Parts: sequence; C-alpha cells; structure tokens
Amino acid sequence: MKSWSLFPRRSIHAKLLAFMLIAAIIPLITLGSMAYWKSSMVVREQFSTSGEYIATQLQIQIDNYLSQMRYMAYDINTYVSDPTLVVMREEQPKTYTGFLEQKNFERYLGAHRNLDTKGIFIVTPSGYFFGENVINGQDLMREWWWKGLPAKLDEERWIGFYTPRHYVGFQDEAELRNQEKVLGLVVPVLSGYGVLKDSRILIEMKAGKLFQLFEQLEEDMSAYVTITAKNGELIYQTAGTFVQQESDVVWNKPLESNNWMIQVRLPYEQMNRSAEVMQSFFIAALILSAVLALLLAYLFSRRITGKIKRLQETMRLVGTGELQTRAEVDTEDELGRLGVSFNQMVRRIQTLIAEVSRTEQLKKEAELRAVHYQINPHLLFNTLNSIQWKARLSGSNEIGNMLYHLIKVLEGNLDITQELVPLEKELQTVEHFLEIQKLRYGHVFQYDQTGVEDCSRYLIPRMTLQPLLENIFFHAFEDGHGTIRISVSEKEGLVTLLLQDDGAGIVPERLAKLLDPDLERSSKRGLGVYNVDQKFKLHFRMEHGMKISSVRGEGTTIQITWPKREEIPDEHQGNDCG
Repeated sequence: MKSWSLFPRRSIHAKLLAFMLIAAIIPLITLGSMAYWKSSMVVREQFSTSGEYIATQLQIQIDNYLSQMRYMAYDINTYVSDPTLVVMREEQPKTYTGFLEQKNFERYLGAHRNLDTKGIFIVTPSGYFFGENVINGQDLMREWWWKGLPAKLDEERWIGFYTPRHYVGFQDEAELRNQEKVLGLVVPVLSGYGVLKDSRILIEMKAGKLFQLFEQLEEDMSAYVTITAKNGELIYQTAGTFVQQESDVVWNKPLESNNWMIQVRLPYEQMNRSAEVMQSFFIAALILSAVLALLLAYLFSRRITGKIKRLQETMRLVGTGELQTRAEVDTEDELGRLGVSFNQMVRRIQTLIAEVSRTEQLKKEAELRAVHYQINPHLLFNTLNSIQWKARLSGSNEIGNMLYHLIKVLEGNLDITQELVPLEKELQTVEHFLEIQKLRYGHVFQYDQTGVEDCSRYLIPRMTLQPLLENIFFHAFEDGHGTIRISVSEKEGLVTLLLQDDGAGIVPERLAKLLDPDLERSSKRGLGVYNVDQKFKLHFRMEHGMKISSVRGEGTTIQITWPKREEIPDEHQGNDCG
C-alpha cells in the first residue's frame, strides 16, 4: 500500500502514466486523433462542397430551362397577338396563300427551337396543331395532363416532368422506360383573331440533362432529390424509399421562374463513410495498444481495474434494458467523473424514451380503437333493416324513419376502410344524425351551414363531427332547443371549421381539462371531444386540431384547423386517362 502513495490519490491518469508511455498510447491517441479529425473534416467539407455545387448546378439548369420556355411563350404570344403580323383564318389551308401563311408561321415557331427543345406547338380547340409534324393531335388530347387542363385556360400551367406519348413513332407502353422525359409548359394564346382564338401554346424541353444531374446526385452521392410546386404538388422525387433523419445534410434551392423548390437530402452516414474507414484503422491500432497497456496495468492496478469492471457490468445491464441501473461512484478521479457522466447519459436516455413512448402511446390508442371497431357490421345492419321493415309493415313510419337514419349514421361510423373521408360525406352522416334528433325532439332546434360547397372535397378524419354534435344535444341543449351553425373556410392551404351553438356553455374548470393530454380519463365523459382532437393530431401533425371557447349560458364555439388535402384518384382511373 505504501507504493501507491507515490501516486496522487485523485488521478488515475497519473497512476497509469508510466504504463501508457510504454505502450505509446499517448502519441498514438494524439497523432491518430489529429489525423483522423483533420482528414475526416477535409473529406466532409469536400463532399459537402461537391453536393452544394451539384445542387446549385441543378437549380441553375432548371431555372435556365424554365426561363427559356417562358420567354418562348411570351415572344410567340406577342407575335400572334398583333393582327398585322399573323392572322390564321383556317386550320387546313385550302389556297396556296393559306399554305404559305401556315408554313411561314410554322417556320417562325421553329426559329425558337434550340438543342434542348423537344417541340413547340400551338394547339387549337379542335385538336389541330401548328408546328413540326412530329406529333399526333389525337394522342395529345388523350394525355392525362392535357385532360386535366381547364376548358378555359387563363394562365400558364407547368406540367412538370413526363414521358410524351403523342409523338410520331411511339408504339406502346413498353417503350415508356426508353423514352426521354420532357418538361412541359402550356400557355393560353392571347390572340382573339382567326383560328388561334382560345388556342394553347405547348412547349416541351428535353429533360435528359436534368435527369443526368439527378442520377449523379442519387447514384454517385446516394442523395434523395425532390422537387415540389408552391402548392405542395410533387413534381419529382427519387425512386425508392428513403427514411429522413435529422442528421441528414439538406440543401434547399428555390427556383426563381415558378417558385418550385428543389430539395437535395444526403444521409450523414454517406458523408461520414470515408471517415469511418479511417476511424476503423485508428480504433484497431488503439485497441492493440490498449491491450498491451491493460496487461501491464493489470499487474499493478487491480483496485483500478476492479472499478472498471464494475462500471462495465453496469453498462452491460443498461444495454440489456435495465435503465434504472446506476454506476456506483465512490471516488473523485477520472473513473468517478466517468460514472457521473454515464449516469447523466442514462437519465437523458430515459427522458428521450419517455417522450417517444408518449408519441407511440397516441398511435397505439388509435390502433386499439380501430381494432375495437373492426366488428362485422352485417349482422347489425341486417337486424336494423329487419326492424325497419317490420316497423313500416306495422305502420310505425316514424320508427322506420328513425331506424333508416340510424343505419346511415352507423354505416358512416363503422366503415373503417377509410380513415379520411371528404367533408361532404362526413356532413351527410351529420344530417342523418340530425334527422334522428328531429324525430326525437321535434323541430325545436335550428341547423345552418355555410362555406361547405367550396370545401366539400377536402378530407377530414372519419366520425369527428357527429360526436361533437352528440355532446351538444346531451350537454348544451335542454330538450333539444337551440341553434347549431357549421361554417367552413379555406385560406393559405388550411381548412378551418367552426361549430357553434347557443346552448348552456361549459364551465371554465371543465373547459381547461377537455383537451389536456396528461389528464387521466376514467370515464367516457369528455373522452369523445379529446379523441376527436387526437384524430386530427395523428393524421395532420400535433400543431393542428381543436380550440374550444365557451361562455357559460351563451354557447360554445369549437374551431378545428387542419391542412388542405384532397382524395387521390386510384391508379386504374389514372391509366385509363393516359
């Protein structure tokens, strides 16, 4: 024990300094760490600079294409809008003069072409086109994106990237993969003269160079590229699945021409791959030296290695999931501070797990509710239909009507095939529910809705409005007397629904607890309103959902806000249109 007094009691580094010098740990760690840090930093900087450069080149190239297309459309519109320069009086020329006029006009269109231009055409409402005779007008009319244009086009429409099927020589769907994609723009013709009235300018640019840049980012750098329009429409995305991580390196490049946004996302692991190779060699050399140092240190430092083993055992237990385990700290040296840091790390891990568990709990609750409702409704519907039929035979029309509306409400609530339904369909379920209340209470309440027509196609979680109306009749109205108003509006990509009543209102103490996520709900009271709010948060992110305001004796207003989203047509319909 006297020999240990030669070393400072609070410094393990001083106790093991002689043995680490023998094994050359200090120079190896110092030089290796510096070399690894410097080289990995250079590699990451070069990789990041390369990615930034390619993303910028992609932005410049696309902006260049868009600017060219817009300039072509503007120049052509300026030309055809002047009746002193051109007036096309007939689609099919019947005279030599008309033939010359058409040829001169098509030469003018052809003069705007460059090496990257696929085609420039002016298409009349009948499907006849002016330009190079390289497309089939009827095939153009059958293109899915052409069908999607409004009958009266009053502004430019960027079609995005697509494979054209209307060019002469296109054989069948099997050639789609070999066809070069194009970037399309459709602009209304401003001329009000001759056959060009209500026509459209179609400009298509070859997108081969752009897709080469895409492939360079996607294959060489394993990047994920997306291009989205200002309204959120997806223009392009890298094929395959990609899991986004917070550590990803992201470059966002806005396009000046049409407000598209290019996003290039590079996994951090891809940038760190070269550094990891160097790190592996460094760790291998460090381990070999550490083994030698530990063998020498073991002969003289059993007390120290005992502490290390205890700390190692603690780490193993934590690794198996026993997060309540803590390292025993009984010294103030480096091992003691390491134990303190390890305990702090475990506590932070527990905090993170608790936060993740809370989010997962919300999802699990939604899944359990879905499983709970996955009963076979046929027996219930058949039984209610039989009761309705017997009620009508016995002359109980009021009971038959109530059963009819009840069946419609249950059909909407028990249909678990769609979690999101159009607002129009949800309101139909509401109307059947209100018909039941009319049969129950009589015409003692009023119902009014505004703004529904303009927002009826937007999606809303299924079975969200009926539970709120049910609360109104059960808690706000006395014997069904009162007024209910529903108003819907849309602004800046968000849908806002207001549900108002002039009933009894909610006391402030209860109002403060209705949407509290930390409140334990042991009964069904208040559970319906909370579940409706959670549905919106699960489908549209946590920042969306309900806000409730109420004045006792004057009524309650529920405001629900969620992102605008429309139902996507199925793929079979899309293929028919193409």
